[in-house]
Amino acid sequence: MNYETRKDRKVQEVVTDAKGAFQFTIPLKEPLIYTISVADSGLVQVLAKPGDAINLQFKKDEILSSGSQDTQYLIDYERNRKNVFNKYLKRTYDSSAVAVKSGDKARIEYWNVEHEKASENYKAELATWVKQPFFINSLAAVHHSMRWHSDNDIDLMDQMVAIFQKKYPNTELTRQLVSKVTTTKRIALGAIAPEFMSKDTAGHSVDLKNYRGKYTLIDFWASWCGPCRQESPTLVRLYSTYKDKGFSILSVSIDTDKSRWENAIKKDGYTWENVSERDGYSGSTAALYTVTAIPNSFLLDKDGKIIAKNLRGKNLEAKLIELMGK
Repeated sequence: MNYETRKDRKVQEVVTDAKGAFQFTIPLKEPLIYTISVADSGLVQVLAKPGDAINLQFKKDEILSSGSQDTQYLIDYERNRKNVFNKYLKRTYDSSAVAVKSGDKARIEYWNVEHEKASENYKAELATWVKQPFFINSLAAVHHSMRWHSDNDIDLMDQMVAIFQKKYPNTELTRQLVSKVTTTKRIALGAIAPEFMSKDTAGHSVDLKNYRGKYTLIDFWASWCGPCRQESPTLVRLYSTYKDKGFSILSVSIDTDKSRWENAIKKDGYTWENVSERDGYSGSTAALYTVTAIPNSFLLDKDGKIIAKNLRGKNLEAKLIELMGK
């Protein structure tokens, strides 16, 4: 797994025997995290170190492991993560889907806001797990910090960097974590948003510099992202209301299929500039802003400073009212 570029690389493929058993033998020079998948569906992460002999047994409701304590930590973490997801996020996902089917815009906006609250609670509880001494001292913790961290985890990630630079100073996982912490600080509240240029649907270059002088929402989305599309009516309404008062939107798609991207823009009624490298999460702009999940957004002031993140629905509207009035 490459957490930094999201371009994971398939290293080996095997066919199970009649009993469902399989075996991989992979040459390793340093600890790395792999995903074992069945039919391209992720099944389990393993943290393999040179010389490890890791045994896994897949049962209906659990995965048993031996031979790698770090792999067991990953399995335990993922089990906990799913429980925390069900505790905070499942309800908002399900309710948002029902709201979308109803077509009630107020209801949709309400559940979008509730989803953001639940998402922060979800990440906060995951961070509590990571802080446990046994986990934070394991390279397994990189899996959390590269995928599910929040802006409130900077101190925790700094602590991990100090641990890993001492225990695993020359490993790829440590290098990726250090890079992640550096880029996360680069897009912290109060920082000047990193500049970028990208292409719109017609292939014309769009430069973030041209948005100086306006309050600008950089909105990362994709045609296949349900929560992103649920937010579309709100964005269309707010853009129409505030565009003449100094508000603009620059949407950055992580789509890979151009036709699906263009059809979604047309169907959802986006009339502002929309750009994409059409390279998924590996696109240069997504990487620059360390976007590993969507929806994801950054609100900039007129000087290009990041003043808020991931505001949706009524929360975004309230912020725009605060900045520009009704």
